[in-house]
Parts: sequence; structure tokens; C-alpha cells
Amino acid sequence: MDKVAILVGGFHEMLELCEDAGVKVLGIIDSKLTGEYYGVPVIGKDEDALSVKERFEDVPLVITPDSPLVRKKLWEHYRQFGFRFMTLVSPKANVSRYSSIGEGAVIQALVNVSAGTRVGAFVKLNTGSNIMHDNLVGDFATVAPGAVSLGRVCIGESAYLGANCTVLPDKKVGEGAVIGAGAVVTHDVLPGTVVKGIPAKQ
Repeated sequence: MDKVAILVGGFHEMLELCEDAGVKVLGIIDSKLTGEYYGVPVIGKDEDALSVKERFEDVPLVITPDSPLVRKKLWEHYRQFGFRFMTLVSPKANVSRYSSIGEGAVIQALVNVSAGTRVGAFVKLNTGSNIMHDNLVGDFATVAPGAVSLGRVCIGESAYLGANCTVLPDKKVGEGAVIGAGAVVTHDVLPGTVVKGIPAKQ
């Protein structure tokens, strides 16, 4: 392992992802943990950002929480201290060489990212999610396990696609919108709204 990182948020799935990706986790920042977590030292809380930066000056962070709003808040907090951020992609994911992945994104095992897709900064693609061709996934969006976004879908910043939902081709999911688990999106989703069901309704 020639890469190192610090996790913001203790979560065993993310530790395992780091191991698979050849990244050594030097420490965890978490407000609810102390001591060690799965053998990794807990080195502080969010309010300890400055002291962590002084101790681990050039070590990048991986921001792990599932919530788009929490990830964005943490990014805003840590960037003011000059931290760098790591993009973390599982070797068990299929990411097209004709796609692009933004800074700080986290892509878990069995994810598919097809050609022509742009994945924004600090996006989280959970296990088994499928982002098909020519998608645009906005910064901080979360795609839950098993969710499918078909061709030419535009997913707005900080949107959340629930587990096993399906977004049909050419649809737009607005900024901050939430798609319920198992929903089938057949129409554009307005920003900030919550839709669920088959077909998905507000």
C-alpha cells in the first residue's frame, strides 16, 4: 500500500473499501467514536481539524457519510483548513474509461459507471448501483445500493436516489430531491421534492 488517507466518519464498509483499493487508513475523525475502530485509531472530532492538520499535514481525507448535506457540510468545514481530499474507487467497480469522476467521490464495489457519464465531486455511489451512459451526476449526490439511472439522466446536486429505484432515460432529478426506495421515476423530479412509488409521485 503506497496510498494513505484519513476517514471522516467511522464506517466499516469504508475501511474495507480502502483496504481493497490499496489505501492505508492512518486514522478516523468521528464525533461518536473513541479509542480504536476495527483496529484503526480515532484521532479526533470535527472540531479538532486544525490539530489533525498539523499532525498529518499532507494526508488526504475521505468523507464517508451517506447524507449529501452532511458530506457537503464536512467538505466546507475541512477545506478551510487546507485539507486535500481523496477520490476512492473500488477495484471491483466497473468505471468506463470514457467517463469522468470528480474529486472526493466514493465508488463502492459492483458499481457500474458507463461511457459518457460525468460523476461530480463528493458523489457517493453505493454498492451495486448502476449509472448508465451519458449521465450527469451532480456534486454531493448519493446513489443508494442497487439504484439504476438509465441513459442521459441528469441528477442534481445533493440529490438522493434510494435503494433499488430506477430513473428512466432522459429524466431530470432536481437539486436536493429524494427518490424513495424501489421507486420508478417516469417524469422529471422538481428540486427539493420527495417522490416514491411506481410510478414515482410527490
